[in-house]
Amino acid sequence: MDNASEGTLAYDALVDHVTDRVRDEDADRVSDEQRQRVRIALRHTHLPKLEEARIIDYEAETGRVRFVGGKLERDLLTLVKPYDIHE
Repeated sequence: MDNASEGTLAYDALVDHVTDRVRDEDADRVSDEQRQRVRIALRHTHLPKLEEARIIDYEAETGRVRFVGGKLERDLLTLVKPYDIHE
């Protein structure tokens, strides 16, 4: 996290982290196309749903994502396993 004491993360850092987690294992690096797909999915699908569930606070103007959930939400998020993007 960019600022662990506040629980905030820059949007671009989040995109990098998620892209690295879902990248093709055989690829040496992440393609620009993969990064763009993650960027779009986060902005238009995942971040709004997490914000609606009151797990995060996403400030589009500043590009900051802040975890606002409690212990239960944190525990649930740690249980989420990476999914196979080839399914």
